[in-house]
Amino acid sequence: MNTSFCYPDFHPNMENILSVKRELKENNISDSILLSNLDFAERFFRDHPLKEYSKLVVKGDYFCVQIGGDVTYVFTVTSEDSQTYVHVFILARNKRISIDANQFYYHSCQDEIKSCFTQAQEAVTDEDLTSLHIICNRFSVMYSTRYRGPRSTVETKCQLKLENITAESLLNKKVWLQKEKPTCHGLIACLDHLIIQYLTTPDAPKSNCSFIIHADKEVMRITTGEQDEREYFLLHNGKGFSMYPPAWK
Repeated sequence: MNTSFCYPDFHPNMENILSVKRELKENNISDSILLSNLDFAERFFRDHPLKEYSKLVVKGDYFCVQIGGDVTYVFTVTSEDSQTYVHVFILARNKRISIDANQFYYHSCQDEIKSCFTQAQEAVTDEDLTSLHIICNRFSVMYSTRYRGPRSTVETKCQLKLENITAESLLNKKVWLQKEKPTCHGLIACLDHLIIQYLTTPDAPKSNCSFIIHADKEVMRITTGEQDEREYFLLHNGKGFSMYPPAWK
């Protein structure tokens, strides 16, 4: 991969990213993945509180762009299977890993029961921890120190919470799903099935239940967060779906 497009004197803000993109087009760089990821990076850093202290690395199919020289925070934007990923590397200035909400800015966590930010805070209660990797859908943060010692990895589950389950609230979750997991067509199809059920069956449960959806090699749970919930399982095999139990309890 050619990494010759380096702009160490730029900060990765909106104006500079757009300027770099114009220059690439003027030089007939037609790497569509790179240009698309630069568009994503521009939106990501538009109001990001850490943009003045960061280095941005944007990868395409054939080229790579580096913007910024500060290595306090290194953001890498890549693509895989038509999805965009953001990886953040943070090198701690001392032995103690520090978790800050700004490091998770713009990220829409897939766990609404216990967020990746909360799980990161809980993980660093181990004072001897020297490396921590947080993985949450298409976003990850790697904290590292200059010391050797215990390492930990935290990977979130997809758990979406609804106070009351209605067709409208499920539709809102579908919008989130289309944005954050756009290639998970099976999950989206199962959610469409639930929305139709809530529009057409008057006895659909509004509370004290959860839906556990298996599709696209993923598991998604939609829950009201109550104890002793009634569980409904939906499975999509790539061609169609099934629900158990097939009718409301």
